[in-house]
Amino acid sequence: MSATADRYREPHPPDSAPQRLLLLCPSARLVREAVAAGFAVRVLADASLTPEAQESHGPQESPDAPESRKPATSPHAPDCPDEDLPPGTPVELVDLTDETALVEAIDVAVRVHGTQRLLAFAGTAALPAVAKTAARLGVTPNPVDAARLLGEPAAMRALLNGSRHSYVPAAQARTAQELPAAVEEIGAPVTVRTLPSSTRTASCPSGSAGERSYLVEQYLEGPEYGVVTLTVDGMHRVVGVVALHGAWHPSSHLFPAPLGERDEAEARAIATELLDLAGYEFGYAYTVVVLTADGPRVVRSRADYPDDPLASLIELATGFCAEAELVQALAGKPVNVPTADRYAAVASYRLPVGRLLSVSGLESISELPGVHRVHFPYASGDDIPGHGGGADGYVLLSAESTQEAAETVTEAGRLLRAEVSRRPDHL
Repeated sequence: MSATADRYREPHPPDSAPQRLLLLCPSARLVREAVAAGFAVRVLADASLTPEAQESHGPQESPDAPESRKPATSPHAPDCPDEDLPPGTPVELVDLTDETALVEAIDVAVRVHGTQRLLAFAGTAALPAVAKTAARLGVTPNPVDAARLLGEPAAMRALLNGSRHSYVPAAQARTAQELPAAVEEIGAPVTVRTLPSSTRTASCPSGSAGERSYLVEQYLEGPEYGVVTLTVDGMHRVVGVVALHGAWHPSSHLFPAPLGERDEAEARAIATELLDLAGYEFGYAYTVVVLTADGPRVVRSRADYPDDPLASLIELATGFCAEAELVQALAGKPVNVPTADRYAAVASYRLPVGRLLSVSGLESISELPGVHRVHFPYASGDDIPGHGGGADGYVLLSAESTQEAAETVTEAGRLLRAEVSRRPDHL
């Protein structure tokens, strides 16, 4: 830290003053909730977001109107341009890939501006520079490795397999050349996950910087469910369980998941056991569980709230505001576990690779009973990258029953008419 910054160090607030928060890549909604609750807030935002990119993450249009070429916004996505924040909120841009700059920014926020608590979103909680610096300065209740143990596939699998909880046979390949041997070791069918270049386990410590490594796991067959939790002082409260694609409908998610009592209890238990093993003490987590014939198995997890449109499902069905509840937990108030009074579903569109020539039916879909949002990110002339290359759009709806939700999903799929010209290289 510079001598100039040290000379102008601000005193830490007395106990009666509002708690000072440093929010890394938060949503504008979270910032507004924290300020309204009386917290003194500073924001660290991703410097890689250009003004144009920040504009694309601005407030969503009316939820009852069709969208066109506007991306969905996660409750915890870094979508907070200055104009969306309460007046006077300090915002600093930082390059998240520059560890030195990131450490310096956090250090100054704590030592100069008196930050007492750091909360990181949009995947930044697992960044080593964030986790280690926050732990060193004492501004996070979570152990330094908690977010990494949840978010890194190899670390999470080693943690679970070492405890015999949710055991899944797995092997790591240091290079693509080692993949066939790893697949043979586990036995087909398998799931292959690409690991971050920095991931090195005790069984695989070597490898040059930037080299890709892989986690090979036994393929898990069964319906997938997303378990959303809010942890406060090490106590894990399940916000809800979402039925993911294939668990309820081939192209749709549903909340709350129509699970039997035993299956839901097992999904909840395995998710919270993982949080215990990681030492997770505070914050949201999203854990995906497969209910196999041999019992529940964890597929993946991360220390954050689920992205939209899953986040909107929970709020639509229960009225639960993730940002408001998190702020209430920070203020020491009891956490409210939501109760659903309706079902909420999101039906995804899958378009073929090619160029979009025309699209129709979006207005008719928006007028269907129970439809709250129609999101379609393309216009005529746009290239469709195909599955995995981008979001092809979705319809967000609510219903009184699973049957009613399924009928609306089917009708929305029937109404959409998209003409796509297949490119020669994809024929």
